[in-house]
Amino acid sequence: MLAYNHGPYIAQAIQSILDQKTDLDYELVIGEDCSTDNTRAVITSFKERYPEKIRVIENTTNVGMHENFLRTLFSCTGKYLCICEGDDYWEHPDKLNIQYQFLESHPDYVLVCGNHKKYIHNEKRFERGDSVSVKDHDISFEKLTRFNCITTATIMFRNVLKRSDFADDFYSIISCDWYMHMKLLNHGKIRYLNYVFAVYRINDGSINGRTNRLAIAKKEMDFLQLVKTGSLLALDNNKKEQLETSIIFKHYDLATAHALNRNRKEAIGLCLHAFKNRPFSKEGFVSLVKTSIQIISPGFFQALRSAKRKAVMAE
Repeated sequence: MLAYNHGPYIAQAIQSILDQKTDLDYELVIGEDCSTDNTRAVITSFKERYPEKIRVIENTTNVGMHENFLRTLFSCTGKYLCICEGDDYWEHPDKLNIQYQFLESHPDYVLVCGNHKKYIHNEKRFERGDSVSVKDHDISFEKLTRFNCITTATIMFRNVLKRSDFADDFYSIISCDWYMHMKLLNHGKIRYLNYVFAVYRINDGSINGRTNRLAIAKKEMDFLQLVKTGSLLALDNNKKEQLETSIIFKHYDLATAHALNRNRKEAIGLCLHAFKNRPFSKEGFVSLVKTSIQIISPGFFQALRSAKRKAVMAE
């Protein structure tokens, strides 16, 4: 568990781990990165009550998200690892049992993840993560490069990575977990199970809450370009083609972000570039239409998205 200025949420996050209904021997390792609020005091209170379950990595100076991630990750000694950041929490009391049993019985899989709910903190409402109609499935390299489709708080994975797997380029990427998931693909397959395992909180301190859409899209494009170098994962010809397709579609995300900022010229240029490279793709045509609507009439596009969200929530 990574913790930094999570005072209002950290107690719920820790308690959700302790509430697991399991006989498994587990330890909660918390990386506390010199918070300026009461986060450390709350953690200390839990540690005093559960000294056999909780171990705290207390940084003496603030080292930042990436270094805190690595310090905490490589302080863990279990056969399997899970991650839950200090502003998220686990929803399913049998999360550990379900995922442990899966990995024990499927040695060719390196990671198992699942569904989640989003909590929009400022609006005090929940949103469904994936639809109930989504079935259990393997998460392919293609899907993982299209977007960071794995919710970190839902995962369990084999403890197979080394500190040397994380090169200097790790410190420049937007998402620590996305980098790690790519590295884990070198060791096996990834499975999605449609259990709601966790709640992902979106607030002013989260990546989605503090960074605008354009900045996120640019950082994600940078990450795909890093994957393209082959330094994270060995790329055969099939993976290279899938990655190129993902990069093309990331141009649509950039176009949409520019449209939201009223940068229509940039949005149109990116949209046409993407479509020109995949002119006969059904998915490309749909993306072209969606992005064009966003460019021409942002209000109408947002109304469509709102209607779709309500339909999903009504399922």
